[in-house]
Amino acid sequence: MNALISSRPSGVAAGQSGTPAWIMPSHKLRLLRVGMRLLGATKPSYAALLMDRLWFAAPRRKPRAAEQAILSSGVRTSFEVHGRRVVSWSWGDGGPTVVLLHGWGGHAGQMSAFVAPLRQAGFRVVAFDAPAHGASAAGRHGGRRVTFFEFADALQAVAERESTLAGIIAHSGGCTAVSLAMRAGWKAPGHMVFVAPFAQPLNAVDDFARMIGTTSEVTEIFRQGVERWLGHPWSYLDITTLEDEHKWRRLLIIHDEQDNDVPMAQSSALANSWPSATLVVTQGLGHRRILRESSVVDQALAFFCERPTAIATNHAAYPKINGPTELDAAYEAFISYGSRSHGRR
Repeated sequence: MNALISSRPSGVAAGQSGTPAWIMPSHKLRLLRVGMRLLGATKPSYAALLMDRLWFAAPRRKPRAAEQAILSSGVRTSFEVHGRRVVSWSWGDGGPTVVLLHGWGGHAGQMSAFVAPLRQAGFRVVAFDAPAHGASAAGRHGGRRVTFFEFADALQAVAERESTLAGIIAHSGGCTAVSLAMRAGWKAPGHMVFVAPFAQPLNAVDDFARMIGTTSEVTEIFRQGVERWLGHPWSYLDITTLEDEHKWRRLLIIHDEQDNDVPMAQSSALANSWPSATLVVTQGLGHRRILRESSVVDQALAFFCERPTAIATNHAAYPKINGPTELDAAYEAFISYGSRSHGRR
């Protein structure tokens, strides 16, 4: 694992960070805590059920105007996953594809800062709203209830529609979904960028329990209930425990020291578990602003300047022809872009 620390972006104060992904007005949170303490003392199984409902309820956010403008510039399509509509956007016709995957409570627009630079470098770009997020329909469990397994299923469905994959850029829980897809047999590309990865979901349970005022008994009932429902132990969602056979891929991890949603310690643990990982640490960007920071976009593009490993998603060998292939052309464009990008710094 290689570790790098970037300088603080200009105009950003230390300690500035994003808003927590799970949030409610303070007066409602106080009432929830009182209710959870009372319910936990009398009906702990009911309290655990309520904790489950809160944990798996994804907030829906709308794209900012600038984000929506970039989405509107792409080709919008939809397809079905488990009989539910998933909305995606694409930029560019054919060629090696880079997939953008948002995190829990996010949407495709949050990844929009990567679109134009990737297109300029010659890549086709695809982004989508996960089930129960953004413009996509509710997941198979209905309402706002959804899991990272559904994220992973949607990712695989998107990837299967592309002829070749050159890379993926995922944020937060989207990184968890990438690892679940790989565990399920998905052939991920050889170059991946994880921004603020939610690498160890179990580590967040106790913090969540304290926030909503549950007891240790209720929390343990919740943990065990989730494992029974998902059919996997919590360690299955831990990216650091991903099988070594997947860790030949080059991985760039970017995380901010002032991230209030996902502690940077999770990225450090992931980087230490992944032989070919590089960890880049930023300051003052928090959990979501990091996705809009130009220096972060440049870090991701510089990482892709090395020849990407394309994965043929149709299980056929990537066609070789006399002369440059689309992948070679895109690689050369990326090298050119990277040279210009470094020249601006």
